[in-house]
Amino acid sequence: MSKKIFLLFLLSGYFATAQTKNNPKLETYTSRKEIYEIKYNPQHWTKSPQTETWDVEFRDKYNLISAYFIEYDHFIPDKKLKSTIEEQYKEFGEIKNLKIYKKKVNSIEVNYFECELDYNDYLYKYQGFIYSGKGSSIQLQYGAQAEAIERNQKLIDELNNGISIIN
Repeated sequence: MSKKIFLLFLLSGYFATAQTKNNPKLETYTSRKEIYEIKYNPQHWTKSPQTETWDVEFRDKYNLISAYFIEYDHFIPDKKLKSTIEEQYKEFGEIKNLKIYKKKVNSIEVNYFECELDYNDYLYKYQGFIYSGKGSSIQLQYGAQAEAIERNQKLIDELNNGISIIN
C-alpha cells in the first residue's frame, strides 16, 4: 500500500511539473494611460525597447512579424476608419483589398481590418484592429510578408487575445 501511495505522489509531482512547463510565464505591457494591458508570451514575442511612432512594438521570435500598438489621445469614429488606415500606409504605396469588420478580441468588440500592400515587388499583409473605448482609441496591427502572416495566424491570435481593459 505504501508503494502505491509513493507512486501516486511521484506521478502527481510529475504532472504538476508538466503543467507548469505548458503554462509559460507571461509578461505584461501596460499602456501609457494605464487603461489597457497586453499580456504576451516572451518565448513567442519580443518587446522592442523603443519606438518613435508607436507606443510599443513587438516582434515574433523569428523576426518575421511586427506588431505595433498605439493609444491615441482622441477617438476614431467608425466613419473615419478607412481613411485612418489608408493614411498610415500612403508613404509605402496604395493598400489593396481593405476589409473592415466587427470582431470580438478577448471579449472586446473591435473594428478588425485586413489589407494588402505591394511594396518593392513583395506582397505584404497587414491586419489588426482599432477600438474606441475607455479614454480614447487604441490600435494594434500586424505586418509581414504575406507568407509569414498566413503561416503564423495562431501567433497573431495569441497576442490579440492578450489585450484587455484594466478595470
